[in-house]
Amino acid sequence: MKNEELAPHIKDITRALNGKVSEEEVERELQQWIGSYGVNLAEAKRSIVKKLGGDPQSLFTRTEKKIEDITGLERNLELKARILSINEKDIEVDGEPKKIHYGIFGDDTGTIPFTIWEPLPEPLDKGDTVHVINAYANTWNDKPQVNVGSRAKMEMLDDDEVPEFKREPQRCNIIDIREGMSQLIVLGRVLSVEKKIVQTENGEKELFSGILADETGKVQFSAWHDFELKEDQVVEIEGGYVRSWRGIPQFSFDDNAQVKTFDDDELPPKDVLEESGMMTISQLARRGGAVDAIVDAVMIDIKNGSGLIFRCPDCNRVVQKSACRIHGKVDGEPDLRVKGILDDGTGALTVIISREETEEVLGYDLDEAMQLARDRMDHGIIKDELEDKLIAQPLRVKGNVTCDDYGLMLIANQVREKKVNMEEEARKLLDEVRV
Repeated sequence: MKNEELAPHIKDITRALNGKVSEEEVERELQQWIGSYGVNLAEAKRSIVKKLGGDPQSLFTRTEKKIEDITGLERNLELKARILSINEKDIEVDGEPKKIHYGIFGDDTGTIPFTIWEPLPEPLDKGDTVHVINAYANTWNDKPQVNVGSRAKMEMLDDDEVPEFKREPQRCNIIDIREGMSQLIVLGRVLSVEKKIVQTENGEKELFSGILADETGKVQFSAWHDFELKEDQVVEIEGGYVRSWRGIPQFSFDDNAQVKTFDDDELPPKDVLEESGMMTISQLARRGGAVDAIVDAVMIDIKNGSGLIFRCPDCNRVVQKSACRIHGKVDGEPDLRVKGILDDGTGALTVIISREETEEVLGYDLDEAMQLARDRMDHGIIKDELEDKLIAQPLRVKGNVTCDDYGLMLIANQVREKKVNMEEEARKLLDEVRV
């Protein structure tokens, strides 16, 4: 790691040792543990403090940090920040509904995404200034983010206690959008837009959501203000920010943003852009998912739970041995799907292919699949047929790609065999060999 990246960690260790060891010696130790021993940063810090006579627990005493100094390894984190954006969403934890809040913190050194996992003691709004105590930080897509959990508390501050962070807006193609980015300028064509009324802690709000596209790809958007967006309109949005929603980056903007309309010929027509979004799996991994992405890849494995399956009639989960893990013994309803692994040479992801597309692959429908399984007295026959048709097959797959702790997952809404020009591919290989 570079010296500037290690600097805050060197200070943490020196503080935990009460200054008994110089920062230079601490730096030498840290470089050795990380570089020579291959130990991860968190473990290296604990080991160095213990080796040099300190208490590793002292690394986790509460420390106030500026946003630019947050690394993603902090516990008992304290910071003062402005709320640049805040939204709420409903999730499910252990089968129970839960409301959380997410958004962007800012101070005079930078911005950082946050998630508040517990109910708010009082309503928070954009522009509020808060003192956060006993939070913790982790990383998502290699970028730090702040988590406000059950041990944390938040106190309101006067507006002048946190200086404003002023960042110059940056232009960005849609393919380059990443979670945590803010103050973006994006030019795109509105492929779809719809208005919803959502219930927030501050009452009902209008939310305008849809799909925005340019030549490089597509992104879901959420507008918390009525900019009179219309389908097929070309717009430039200045002042947007990005947060992940259900594992997919989402471009959001509110009444602080500026929206300008442009001539129709600034971007390709809508029907052309609807077919944009070709991405490699490594690009999807760096971006953290995508909406309506197109991937050219080879099916290298089809997992158990593919072919003819049965679902719980109450929760739609896949039934194992006539039992749902939530509802117990049930009469499962038949379905078809593929759960497989796609590889394009740059990486791999899990793909889920729905009943309709699985029927397209098989060439017959669910009723015929049930009859075939009964005739052969073997439900596994459908999975065998799918393996024959798909394994080692070049495919063009389209759908939403989510990203979570388990990696990338493509929920396919279109699967097509990709025709390969063998002569052209052979020529490319020869050219590579000659180079």
